[in-house]
Amino acid sequence: MTFSIQAPIDQFELPHPSGTGCFQISVSRVAKAPEGAKVPVLFMLDADIGFALAAEIARLRGTVGGLPTAMVVGIGYGADYAEFAKLRTADLTPPLSEAGRAALGGMAGLIGEQDGGAEAFLGFLVETLKPEIARRYAEASATDHILCGHSLGGLFTAFALLTRPDAFATFLAGSPSLWWDGFAILTHLPAFAERLTKLERHPRVLVSVGGQEQDAPTKVPLGLGMSLADVQAMVAASRMVDAASEFAVALRDAGLREVADHVFDGEDHGSVIPAALMRGLCFAVPAAD
Repeated sequence: MTFSIQAPIDQFELPHPSGTGCFQISVSRVAKAPEGAKVPVLFMLDADIGFALAAEIARLRGTVGGLPTAMVVGIGYGADYAEFAKLRTADLTPPLSEAGRAALGGMAGLIGEQDGGAEAFLGFLVETLKPEIARRYAEASATDHILCGHSLGGLFTAFALLTRPDAFATFLAGSPSLWWDGFAILTHLPAFAERLTKLERHPRVLVSVGGQEQDAPTKVPLGLGMSLADVQAMVAASRMVDAASEFAVALRDAGLREVADHVFDGEDHGSVIPAALMRGLCFAVPAAD
């Protein structure tokens, strides 16, 4: 049997839940899927910057590595970076309090001033996108679904886990921005613990972060519009490395049965992404013993 080493790529649009605009959906199918097999589906947030990387990592694992892999479904906007940065903030975040909004300072100029769409976006993923993928792709598993997000996408992944733990089989929260709105995401933990008691099957969770993400920066990132001192204070307050590890502990304390966490030494908020994707895919779709 022959197969193309390149994974087939499809693209289509679905309406945004707000009624304005559309999401651009990108799908990388498994190039070497056994006939009649059902394959896991990895839903990749921030597809405008992450889909191609995730699709290539999944392809490498499946074809070159000959290991179990997943089809990758990317959710993006088809926008330039400036617009994308604002659109993702609106969709990936829980609502900000006034104090949380004030704490953003100059960051708001980069990420935008619209927020609070996380619940509607999660509804879109579960109620619109999942059925559409099932309709279009016979090989897509009906249950083995993986949610993967980085930064604000990691925050959204944590939000989805805590509020709808049955929505995905595996949650991959990379460098989650748990600091959003003064760590308000953690207030969902008591209700999450209660939700877990009602589930026969718990989701699997991997929380990862770059080991340098809490280091004091020596320069201001391009376009941030803040002083170096303010950026250093923001990084210190965000506690990216410590907060990620503490979040994993809190999930275990809430009763979640399978939680893994990993700190990638020597990696920062950007450089960690490829390593986190490969580790996440290996976690979500493990090789048979």
